Amino acid sequence: MRRLRPVLALCLVVLLALSGCGEPEPAPTPSPEPSPTQTPQPPARFSLGYDPAASLHPITGESQVNQELTGLVYQGLYELDNTFTPQPVLAQSATVSGDGLVWTFTLKPGAAFSDGTPLTAQHGADSLNAARAAPLYAQRLASVTGAAAGEDGTLTVTLSAPNGNLPALLDIPIVLEREDGSAPLGTGYYRYEAAGDSLLLRANPHNASASVLPYDAIPLAPASDPAGRIAAFDSGGVSAVTTDFTSPYALGYSSSYETADFPTTTLLYVGFRAAGGMCRSPLVRRAFSLALDREAAVRSDLSGHGDPAALPVSPLSGEYSQSAADALSFDLEQAAALLEQAGYEKGEDGLLYQGKAPAEVTLLVNSDNDVRQAIAGRLAQALEELGVTVTVNRLPWSGYIAALAGGQFDLYLGEVRLTGDFDPSALLSGGLNYGGFSGGELSALLSDWRAAQGEARTRAGEALWTRFAQDAPFAPVCFKRGSLLLRWGMASNLNPTRANPYYKMDQWITAG
Repeated sequence: MRRLRPVLALCLVVLLALSGCGEPEPAPTPSPEPSPTQTPQPPARFSLGYDPAASLHPITGESQVNQELTGLVYQGLYELDNTFTPQPVLAQSATVSGDGLVWTFTLKPGAAFSDGTPLTAQHGADSLNAARAAPLYAQRLASVTGAAAGEDGTLTVTLSAPNGNLPALLDIPIVLEREDGSAPLGTGYYRYEAAGDSLLLRANPHNASASVLPYDAIPLAPASDPAGRIAAFDSGGVSAVTTDFTSPYALGYSSSYETADFPTTTLLYVGFRAAGGMCRSPLVRRAFSLALDREAAVRSDLSGHGDPAALPVSPLSGEYSQSAADALSFDLEQAAALLEQAGYEKGEDGLLYQGKAPAEVTLLVNSDNDVRQAIAGRLAQALEELGVTVTVNRLPWSGYIAALAGGQFDLYLGEVRLTGDFDPSALLSGGLNYGGFSGGELSALLSDWRAAQGEARTRAGEALWTRFAQDAPFAPVCFKRGSLLLRWGMASNLNPTRANPYYKMDQWITAG
């Protein structure tokens, strides 16, 4: 999605996302939901920001500003497009052993680093093994026991458990380390180059797209903190930034810009305490999932910056089962029927009772997050229409986490960044299973789906998500969207992705 977005500054709030789950989520660049305030200015020279005080290493570095440059300088074996399909980049082909535990990759012939050093399988093995120990990548590679270069020039990756969609996890930069410890070399569009006391990106002559890039050089402007980045963008010193319009960070940019949204794997969801209370019943959990108006939540509460989803897979992915999702789509009449099937009847006061026990739930939400509070309010209203008495418990982050850990909820609003293969294990049986869900059949189906490939994976996915719709262990709301902000009039045909804001920059159409 791409549209003109001049700016309006909003108030400051604080981003908080569930920790200890999914991939580490770097803090997003602050930004508001904009509205027209200025006459667009002529485009300036294209430049980007970086943090000179932080590492530029694409594997071990943790600066968000510097990580956004990774896709311009480095390439992985694969890269995920906006349907979350792994597209081969440095990998030419892959084969899998019969037990699914060993993947063998043949590398793209002729690929070279920016100094002309030919890419080898050893470079790939060294980079993946380094990533296994790096905070940014350790969790997604938890099932990788090792990577090694073969004598025939192939790269092997060994797993502790089969993963039929392993390439979706392998958009990890392949690097050539330098002896002086400076930023390693990559095979991407550009390379880092010093220019006196400044730093810039210079087109990599050993990349096949070098001759068609829109910019031969991209100056890098210091932007170490959010305030500095905003100032650099507003003044024209930085031409592009990324942001999350749904995040509670809301400091404002004051320049005119265009926006290109991109889908992410960041899931907003409703968790259930399946170990007790009303939500112990799968019929009740399904009813509560049916009470979620996901389309309205995305349209109103997230201002359109999301993709409604009833399953823990992006609806843009080929892994999404529409038939299973339809079984959980917003339908208050069906929700009421399920509650009746679970033994709840309306009393003379219009409230639901099971015998003499009233239908009462506590909905836990982080008070520092306006988007989650809005969704919680929307769900509470729908449940109350059904006759359920809802207490919305709004707590600051520390209290929210303590309440989750102590099981002091019936439902809660959560957020997690899933890996590129959309593995929901952490929510079903791992560290995010706060509600104590236990589903042996669902776990077995999940293992089957994770291991399968091709048509077998499609069949396994249908079985998994059909069972998910029956058990309703948690209720997905949507996958959030991020946004690339580009100063007005500089370029068009933008195609940012979750991992690379400058994906396919060689296809940009620039002004002038």
